[in-house]
Amino acid sequence: MYVFNKQTLTEIGSEYGLRTKDVQNYFDNVVLPQKKHKPRSIALCVDATFFGSFGVIVFRDQKNQENLWWSFCDEEWTLYYERGKNELLVLGYTFTSVTADGLPGLPNVFNGIPFQYCHFHAKKNTTKYLTKNPKTDAGVALLKLMNSIHLHTQKTFVVALVEWCDWYQSFLNEKTYHPGGTWSYTHARLKSALRSMSRMIPYLFTYQKEKGIFVPRTTNTLEGHFRHLKVRVNVHCGISVERKKKVIEAILLNSTATYQKGMEKGLFMS
Repeated sequence: MYVFNKQTLTEIGSEYGLRTKDVQNYFDNVVLPQKKHKPRSIALCVDATFFGSFGVIVFRDQKNQENLWWSFCDEEWTLYYERGKNELLVLGYTFTSVTADGLPGLPNVFNGIPFQYCHFHAKKNTTKYLTKNPKTDAGVALLKLMNSIHLHTQKTFVVALVEWCDWYQSFLNEKTYHPGGTWSYTHARLKSALRSMSRMIPYLFTYQKEKGIFVPRTTNTLEGHFRHLKVRVNVHCGISVERKKKVIEAILLNSTATYQKGMEKGLFMS
């Protein structure tokens, strides 16, 4: 009820004739079941989401929509991804591909495994530099190219990017001079967007190059799951960090039918 039906502890206490403090203690003493694993080959999606002062990194089987591993964190460091990968490998999982955001170092963490840069995150990263409504023709054209990435192969994308560079070369090289004789590029953010896009290219089209292997083009399976997670958690605003983490873990565990059947019997699970 508390986690999945979104009732507050006070509402649950009223329904069962319990004091709110007693319900809180009951919830705090609930021991969540251990994650049960069925090792297999998977197309892996990995990503992190944050809840104010802390976040959670999740490894998810795209095909079966199952959360396999997660870890709470203060910041998104590659060491968490390294640990998650190693723990799943020890359990007997193998990875046919990995789809992730653009966190520096992730391709190295999953070295030797086909790595796909999530198109959603790639577009979001470009928008960070250009905004959703660029004020220059060059910015508009570059954003349009990134937003049409799903229509390209790596070859056609590179050709289009080179053509863009040739067309706007003089614009990109414009300089602004400052007092004291220093200068900076006038369109520095545009150059940053170009640099970022260029670095992404080796990992943007893995889903096309790996023939006969399912490679998710985005981490949308996790994006949707994270939205669901935050809706559930935000109902209980003001609860302690430890209780919030327990709610999150219950939802992550409940990502498969195996756990839904077991958890629905609990007082707080519905």
